[in-house]
Amino acid sequence: MSQPFLLPFNLFNNFRSYKSFVNVFNMNQKETFDTLNAQLKDIPKVQIRLMSLSVLPRLMGALDNNHKQCPDCKKYCSEGEHFVNDIRPLFNQDIKVQKSFEKWVEKSQKHLKNMHQQHVKGRLTSTYTTIGMIFGCLLAFLYLQITKTDNYIGGLSLGWAIGMVIGYFTGKVKESRLNKINKLY
Repeated sequence: MSQPFLLPFNLFNNFRSYKSFVNVFNMNQKETFDTLNAQLKDIPKVQIRLMSLSVLPRLMGALDNNHKQCPDCKKYCSEGEHFVNDIRPLFNQDIKVQKSFEKWVEKSQKHLKNMHQQHVKGRLTSTYTTIGMIFGCLLAFLYLQITKTDNYIGGLSLGWAIGMVIGYFTGKVKESRLNKINKLY
């Protein structure tokens, strides 16, 4: 059996078998993987990563799951199918095509977040981690100012690290809760 898809971060490795992979993802998402792989065989993985195409099949799957009850999802799904079926122009250095693709992804993700409360996997964790690092540095700075300590580098580094860990785990807990109610894609 040939490799199911060539996208970076080989998502197939996360599943025990091809059958369990198909059961987890709906058919449209698998078709998206297959269509993209057929077109991207000769594109370097670095270029694929730069375009962040690994989220595209999941985004299409989320839009497909909602398209029957939501006309906006149906519209975004049909626009997305255009990109999936003809992904090659994104790699031809045509800024106009890249901008329209990025605009479509952003609009689709905003719609799913605002209207269906669905989030991209990893985004909440990243956001909470970043916020944790900022608050950790700020709290450490305030502590250093109040205690008149001279070791700013050590104190800020410690605050940054503690804030990062707290933010990371907070984001993971939030994502875990969302994943249980199928609000992550």
